[in-house]
Amino acid sequence: MNFVKLDAAGNDFIALDARGGEPLNSIGSGDIARWCDRQHGVGADGVLVIRPSAEAGVAYVLDFFNPDGSPAFCGNGSRAAFWWAQQLGGAPSELTFRAIDGLHRARNASVEVHCSQPPSATEHGFYVFSGTHHVVRLLADAAAVASIDLLAEAPAIRHHKDFSPHGVNVNVLSRCPDNQGCFAMRTFEKGVETETLSCGSGAVAAAMVLRAEGLATSDAIQLTAPGGSLSVTFVDTDIWLGGPVQMPLQGEIFIEEHHDS
Repeated sequence: MNFVKLDAAGNDFIALDARGGEPLNSIGSGDIARWCDRQHGVGADGVLVIRPSAEAGVAYVLDFFNPDGSPAFCGNGSRAAFWWAQQLGGAPSELTFRAIDGLHRARNASVEVHCSQPPSATEHGFYVFSGTHHVVRLLADAAAVASIDLLAEAPAIRHHKDFSPHGVNVNVLSRCPDNQGCFAMRTFEKGVETETLSCGSGAVAAAMVLRAEGLATSDAIQLTAPGGSLSVTFVDTDIWLGGPVQMPLQGEIFIEEHHDS
């Protein structure tokens, strides 16, 4: 089947368009792991599948799978899928789609992300649910964010019993902006089980913490991850995630005849 590779501020995805009714039930976690493998596959932080929707007013259903096959909401993946749907044609400039956590709006390369509860302080950092589970740890500045050994420190929090059974993504965030007004952040993502170049739902969680702690008062917060910049904008009770998207390649991908699920 045909696929495209989408890049959203360094968060990269294999994307499949199933709106034409393509039978994708045979995709298993083994296929997803093989495709996302950066040595033996295409290489990606996850797989996006756009499916048709029978729901009135809903343009499409978006499925996202981590490299381990687990389903989740993905902020950057949602932005990338919306951008791609527009490139394919037939998708309006503003629309509603359904993801695993419910309905989302999309417009102007941005998607609405839900955060129903304010950040809560834990011994591990601030816990935020922004479509998926996050812990945000505040560090002194961008230099501290850059120098922390995230691969060594994050797994203990990611797997801590306090967040069982779902686990958490682990973000480190600077308390103060740089001279461009951007807050530095890095993310270790569960399901990927390593650091990714950016994380959209993590950026939303980070912005929520900055506002809750009085470290950012603007309605528009800029965050810089290793893969690029993301914006989080607060409009009344709505939260919008924005950032760049590009499509570096396309090709054909194969489903193995035998897989593990």
